[in-house]
Amino acid sequence: MPELPEVETMKSILEKHVVGLTFSGVHVLYPRLIQTDKEEFKKNIVNKKILSLSRRGKYLMFNLSDDSCLVVHFRMEGRFYHVRDLKPNLTSYVTLYFDMDDGSYLIYSDSRKFGVMYLMPKEGIFDRKPLNNVGYEPWDIPNPDYLLEQYKNKSYMIKLGLLDQKAIAGLGNIYADEALFRSKISPFKLARDITYEEAKRLIKNSSDILLESIEKGGSTIRSYHPAKGVSGNMQQELQAYGRENKKCFVCGTKMEKKYVGGRGTTYCPKCQNVRPSIALTGKIASGKSQVLDMFKSLGCKTASADDIVHDLYKDKVFLTKLERRFPQVFCKGKLDKKLIIENMLKDRKFRRSYETVVWSAVKDVLNTFQINNWDSICAVEIPLLFKAKMEKKYTYVIGVETDKQRTYLGYRNDQAIQKHLEVNDASMYEENRSKLDFIIKNNATREDLYSQVEKIYKKISR
Repeated sequence: MPELPEVETMKSILEKHVVGLTFSGVHVLYPRLIQTDKEEFKKNIVNKKILSLSRRGKYLMFNLSDDSCLVVHFRMEGRFYHVRDLKPNLTSYVTLYFDMDDGSYLIYSDSRKFGVMYLMPKEGIFDRKPLNNVGYEPWDIPNPDYLLEQYKNKSYMIKLGLLDQKAIAGLGNIYADEALFRSKISPFKLARDITYEEAKRLIKNSSDILLESIEKGGSTIRSYHPAKGVSGNMQQELQAYGRENKKCFVCGTKMEKKYVGGRGTTYCPKCQNVRPSIALTGKIASGKSQVLDMFKSLGCKTASADDIVHDLYKDKVFLTKLERRFPQVFCKGKLDKKLIIENMLKDRKFRRSYETVVWSAVKDVLNTFQINNWDSICAVEIPLLFKAKMEKKYTYVIGVETDKQRTYLGYRNDQAIQKHLEVNDASMYEENRSKLDFIIKNNATREDLYSQVEKIYKKISR
């Protein structure tokens, strides 16, 4: 954000106010904003007249009187304001402002300070960085074969393919989700595997969405506005982005969200052919692992949160991070599980912080597991599902229950049965039981248990 429509909207607004004006002064408040020589930038832009504005992908271009060009990429939060009064508009977010020859000011504001500017000769500008890395905009792509050629050797997922500005310019996170939703394509499918028909749909839908958004002034999401006091209206038309856990407008299925390359990705599992995911939870010794194995025997891809934690405790990078944050649970450079338990029992603040760090790592591993297996049903055992607030990450939540906890703990030769039964209170299972989509009762034979699992599997795999 801003994406192509928001930049186009900003361009249209600025054209009415600054074309024909001359930069009479420049004040760089955040030097990293300028990507070309900073002293040359300040010297050469003064006394240059703005002849016109243009746009390439998500870049805004000020075409100046000496055949030079000011190229701007706004990244996440950048925007321009044209104002008459400087002082009330000179906030801590302002990273640069221009004095204009009519006494007004052109302010660049960027709360995240990720935006960049280049002052460059106009000649050959599309053959040099950064614009040489900007590909065709969707409506300029000649045919589906062009897109297939761009992706043929790429190992990234198609969601990242749509964000690759060299392959297709102008789409960001919002409109990539929308294009994939309209095209009925899984965001997790490898870009190199998309078909000719899928490429054709992506080109058309990307074009349609961007043009619709331009007509509506772009999207105003969270704090972003294309200009001071100006809001877009496209956010009211979005069918995928920002709709996690809401019903799909097309089929009524619950929309889901995963992360691809760190970017939140919202999709409809039914419309976009992503196989459902299952979270198994329940109290201690209820038979969750047994049920997980049964789902695996039916062809599901499976994982266990406990196994992931076990693996994390062997991972040197994670252990280094953990020791920096929680040195009190390490003894002679090694993680001591007894010290973890001791600190958890005596210090609630430590417990919350420690669990947050570990659960965050587990969520990342499970996110990767699910998107890598998007074309299979994934079943994951997560004993503390509700406490870790992971239930919304799964298509279905299944509880495994039994009246025989003491018996099953006895089978494990457990020497602290009562203590382990008290752990049930910390799982938050009972107070969240109403959120379960299915309940499996593990009170009879293995055959009966398998019959329940198979029945659920058949129902969700249709």
